[in-house]
Amino acid sequence: MRQSGWFLFLLLMANLAEAQPGKVYKSLKEVTDPHEVYVLQLRGKRLKAVPSIVYQMTNLCELDLRGNRISHLSDSIALLTQLQRLDLSRNPLMDLPLSMAEMKELRELVLWSTYVTDLPPSFSQLDESLVVLDLRDCPLTLDNQEAIENLLPSVKKLWYYACNCGN
Repeated sequence: MRQSGWFLFLLLMANLAEAQPGKVYKSLKEVTDPHEVYVLQLRGKRLKAVPSIVYQMTNLCELDLRGNRISHLSDSIALLTQLQRLDLSRNPLMDLPLSMAEMKELRELVLWSTYVTDLPPSFSQLDESLVVLDLRDCPLTLDNQEAIENLLPSVKKLWYYACNCGN
């Protein structure tokens, strides 16, 4: 009896540990309850799209999708209302959905080495909440940078300054 009670205690503690915000999930196979995921790192998994289960992760604070093959983001990304950090770097992404402007908890958006050159006008709604926008190694012209600066004047932007050679 005592051993089975100890086993149940250990099992309960293991389940509580999984629900802790500090746990970093590196595979969707690890996820038993989408609501218990706070940090998800799916870097370099050759994903062509964000897996639909991710949109069920209502407590997700950080999503790392760098180094995949994602060329399009669904409007469903806005369902991640608690998301504070989104890393989409090194994906063939060209644009962002209008719905992302609804992500009021988003603090850091990393688009490093993507093909994003402009942001939807609705992103002006993120000017007060977004802290850092990383657009380094994106094919931005000075005109692109100026438009983004005007759209999000309060946000710290990280980018390499373009030569504006193509204009």
